[in-house]
Amino acid sequence: MKRRALLSSVGSGCALAGAVAMGVLGAAPSVAADDHDVERAAAPEGAIRHLMVIDLENESFATTFGASSPATYLNGTLLKQGELVTNYFATSHVSLGNYLSQVSGQEPTVSTNDDCIDLASLSHPPLVGGFTDVVPGTDTTQPATFPGQVVGDGCVYPGPTTTSHGARTIGDQLDARGDDDGDHRRLRWRSYAEDMGDDPARDYGVPDPLGGTDCAHAPVGGVDHSNGAEAADQYATRHNPFVYFHSVIDDEARCDAHVVPLGKVTVGSGGAPDAFSGHLFEDLRDPWKTPVFMFITPNLCDDGHDATCAGTNVEGGHQGGLVGADLWLKHWMPMIFASPAYRTGQLLVVLTFDEGGATDARACPAANQADCGSPTGPNVSNPGFSTLLGLFGVQTPPTTTFVYPGGGQVGAVLFNARLIEPGSVNDKGSYDHYSALRSYEDLLGVHRGGDDGRGHLGYAARAGLSPFGRDVFNRRDPRH
Repeated sequence: MKRRALLSSVGSGCALAGAVAMGVLGAAPSVAADDHDVERAAAPEGAIRHLMVIDLENESFATTFGASSPATYLNGTLLKQGELVTNYFATSHVSLGNYLSQVSGQEPTVSTNDDCIDLASLSHPPLVGGFTDVVPGTDTTQPATFPGQVVGDGCVYPGPTTTSHGARTIGDQLDARGDDDGDHRRLRWRSYAEDMGDDPARDYGVPDPLGGTDCAHAPVGGVDHSNGAEAADQYATRHNPFVYFHSVIDDEARCDAHVVPLGKVTVGSGGAPDAFSGHLFEDLRDPWKTPVFMFITPNLCDDGHDATCAGTNVEGGHQGGLVGADLWLKHWMPMIFASPAYRTGQLLVVLTFDEGGATDARACPAANQADCGSPTGPNVSNPGFSTLLGLFGVQTPPTTTFVYPGGGQVGAVLFNARLIEPGSVNDKGSYDHYSALRSYEDLLGVHRGGDDGRGHLGYAARAGLSPFGRDVFNRRDPRH
């Protein structure tokens, strides 16, 4: 594979970055690890042992959860089983920056706010993307203002070295903790991407024994061909955030183990149950193999991105959008809920959207800016502005800071069998992708290191940022 040749040419630098990612090297945090004055997510310590994030695409809160929403399974069935958090906001436009913020706390660059698409290809299809390093990729000189941020423009973030902070992911944090549960079979984290590697020539990657390829991404400096779907392969690299970090991809074996295809479902007919295969199904059926952190991205049809699908949705049709996403949920969510991790109350599932509609670039309401709200800088002064959207006339280039502060109101639905009241609506707290990451770190026991000395990465380490509170974990009697 071209990627193998490219990575081997990096030499000892890759080994160094991999060692740092695993917690062997790296500078100590400048903030003392003192838990007494830090607000943690409001679930009992150790209650959440597994956490799953599912990202769908490009829908506003009003469209998804409004009275005329075509997502009938989501609104008619799933909301009765979970908690709707109304004031949940995306952090940028367009897709990629939002995915990156959920796993690393990094703000977008100018390029990631265009999905790293080669804008010249807009007039000369097929649409292609770049896979370039963030340059210069230096540590911020203002860590108190911009905690953990890497300065520059590009797509792939540098990893930590002995002299540079670089960018890390929640996966790196969990791996650095080591095996703390006595089970050596368990991977601490996994990212599951639907259709990844169904066309290896399009996706790159390394063949996976269960089908598709692992750790699929273009060579650094190469061309990403996954921006438009194919009939046989609807995977999008830009919806697979972990491959945009050298801390992950420079150790190819580690990336191959952690960044894997989602798997397949064969829809049952005539009363027969659905049949599942692949990594997520296999990992969930065995509680001793279920990862601590799971990040799931359906393909471009099943996540609702494409209105009309190049391939088929989960039931064999070509309708995408919220209808296609709703069908995916209808078949995959019962399998997730049937897993031992969920039935025992140890799994928290967070279902949300990467960004809202293109015209909604709001962050948290002004009254709740202390709780969340996208910061500005050092790379962009308007996180919610995309040159790509400007070219299509959806946005006008801003002349001042914070004209486009975020990615719009998307909402989130949270599920847990013990800590969340089924059918509840939470309109009290305000959250975004950064405060969600802070919550994930807290809930999974990452209480040291990070960019604040208390386990939080990037803008998840912002002073005063509120993680999921008692408004989220609202079940009065957690025994039931």
